[in-house]
Amino acid sequence: MSEEISGGATEFQTKSLPSIFFVFAGFVLSVTAFLIGTKVGKSVSLGKGLIALISGNMILAAYAGVIGLIGMKTRRSSTVILRPVFGLQGQILVSALITFINISFVSVYASMIGSQLASFFPSLSPYFGLFAFIIVVGSVNLIGFKGLSVLGKIGVPALACFVVLGLIKVHSKVGFEALAEAVPSDPLPWLVVLSFVTASWMTGGTLSSDLTRFARKPYYVFIVTFGAFLCVTVLESVGLLCSLGTGEGNLVTMLDKLGLDTVAIFIYLLLGLTSGQAIVYSFSLAVMNITKVINGGKESRVLNNRFWIVAGCIFASVVGVIMTRTGLLFSFLNFVKLIGIAVPPVGGLIMAHFLIVERDFERPFEAMPAVRFTAFIAWICGVAGAHFMKFGIAPLNGFFVAIVVYTALRLTLPQKKVD
Repeated sequence: MSEEISGGATEFQTKSLPSIFFVFAGFVLSVTAFLIGTKVGKSVSLGKGLIALISGNMILAAYAGVIGLIGMKTRRSSTVILRPVFGLQGQILVSALITFINISFVSVYASMIGSQLASFFPSLSPYFGLFAFIIVVGSVNLIGFKGLSVLGKIGVPALACFVVLGLIKVHSKVGFEALAEAVPSDPLPWLVVLSFVTASWMTGGTLSSDLTRFARKPYYVFIVTFGAFLCVTVLESVGLLCSLGTGEGNLVTMLDKLGLDTVAIFIYLLLGLTSGQAIVYSFSLAVMNITKVINGGKESRVLNNRFWIVAGCIFASVVGVIMTRTGLLFSFLNFVKLIGIAVPPVGGLIMAHFLIVERDFERPFEAMPAVRFTAFIAWICGVAGAHFMKFGIAPLNGFFVAIVVYTALRLTLPQKKVD
């Protein structure tokens, strides 16, 4: 679908609820859920871990749902709804940052799959699996939205089967009673763990309108986001149980102890493919829209959707190689920390602009400034709040600081002078 820079009305074709749900669920049901669950299992007890996973994912569901609702009402993708917030030219920087952070998740998936294959087949280099995975993800995207939906419909039910198998393995080898008494190997404060869980999919939540804009009714959006993140909670909980049951922080060793290493290869591929293909789709859409803005609203025949799919896969490959060389878990933990600081304030600004300050879904893209400096000031304040405030949940600190600062600036300062 073509999106005009002015945001004017365009012919729009909606999708069915199941179609959107399976693509969105495939997007957030990623292989990183095992890393997140494992990290939680190393840090807190079973009860506190489950509460952290449920709380964090429901926060993410609400966050993605509200932004997704804005996308549904405007019928625009994430990069387009950022234009009236940061300005027609100003949104380029923000969109590019979020887009390249998001595509880096594909690098994480590729690195994990490559490492898992190499551990199972010692003769294989981890880079073989890494590159093979990214080639498959890129190929699926070239098919289009139909390919994304079909893959999601295959992957999500298969993941449900793995969850059941994982629970059976944990019960037979460890016993659920023993899990309640298990002691975390690397204890952390509960709020720190909750911040980690919440930050994990803030980028995906901020880009939720790329998929939810196709919803036919507003409440479909929340069915999709809450349903999908409930599935994520279950999958992460399996990682938590496996980590506590084995006392392992290393994902490969943990799965080997439970006899799940063979199944894990298949599941890794499904998780990586269902999420990775949606991320590459979102990346190509975002960068293509950014390119149109730079070109004054003209579509490039060369820099089209297919070009950016290939470019995104190349970028993901390079980052994946770096992650593999430097250590995946170390890279991933620092990656999530960056997300928790930089991304939530952007979501706060989107909500503040559309729901508090402007409250206009009829003509939200008219008379957009080139750069809206109030948004950048609020974003910087939000980033500072997430980084320096030592209480509460770090991602939410940045989120609320950005909302308060942006609303205050827009409602009190003369807009002609500020914007």
